[in-house]
Amino acid sequence: MKPKISVVIVSDYGSGDAKGWNDLRETLTALAQQDYQGPVEYLLVESSAFASEVPADLTDLLPGLRTVFFDVESSYALKNEGAKVAKAELIGVLDGDCAPDAGWVKCLVKTFDEFPDTAVVSGRTIYRSSSVTERIIGLLSRGYLDRGAAAPTDSIANNNSGFTRDALLAHPFLDDIGAFGGKLQAESMRQAGLNFRFEPGMLAAHAYEGWDMEHDIRRNSGYATVKVRLIDPRIGFSWMSRLGRVTIPLFFIGRLLQSWGMILRLWRHYDIPWFELPRGLGVAVYLHWLELPGMKLAFSGDRIVETAYR
Repeated sequence: MKPKISVVIVSDYGSGDAKGWNDLRETLTALAQQDYQGPVEYLLVESSAFASEVPADLTDLLPGLRTVFFDVESSYALKNEGAKVAKAELIGVLDGDCAPDAGWVKCLVKTFDEFPDTAVVSGRTIYRSSSVTERIIGLLSRGYLDRGAAAPTDSIANNNSGFTRDALLAHPFLDDIGAFGGKLQAESMRQAGLNFRFEPGMLAAHAYEGWDMEHDIRRNSGYATVKVRLIDPRIGFSWMSRLGRVTIPLFFIGRLLQSWGMILRLWRHYDIPWFELPRGLGVAVYLHWLELPGMKLAFSGDRIVETAYR
């Protein structure tokens, strides 16, 4: 029987080391516990460079898992290749370190069934941690498309989402500007008249990798903030990028205000106590400060060379 949905699993960083494989094990275990009753195709997509290193126990964790290898390296390119060989008309995309709740697949399929004009559905991603600061970081990193409830949205979660096959093949992930270039894909789809939705029931817990990784994330995020606007003038506030590095303070202030708004709007959904809101506002300042080196690189025309992302 042809599957209703294919789920493509790709590690966007950490692949090939013990931590990366252990994160992947948690994700596969969570997928094995899905309560969806229909047929599902699960695809683990990996670079040929790691073909001999994939642990043998992964298929034991998720029976029926199909591992496919391609001669590409970037995580976006791997996701595109996985979409091409997927059998279903709906394609879920999960990063290897994002463990979904038991209702993830069922919620994704149900949303497409209820809203057939939708091209992309994105879920809510959290950092499930005892640390309030880590939960705040999760909100600030993943809440940009969160509407607080199921609703249309204007962005796509590249780590926790589902696409119609036609939409993803026509508007693939773009891997030429780093880990946070998804805005270009979303703008391409938006210009084509495609619709996006946010669905909080598609909940996934992202592994927290510590402050070293957070520095890497923020540098890449700052770089992409500027770079996507230099490439596509249709993206909001792209006019600022044409003025050069003098606009970096404006980007900083704008992104900070956006993050403060997210904290005040979404704190309940990310398990942040109300009395910790001042801490959240302060963490936002620090995280956006970490983005400034990436913005400078984008304006100078350089690329980020050293990064854990692939």
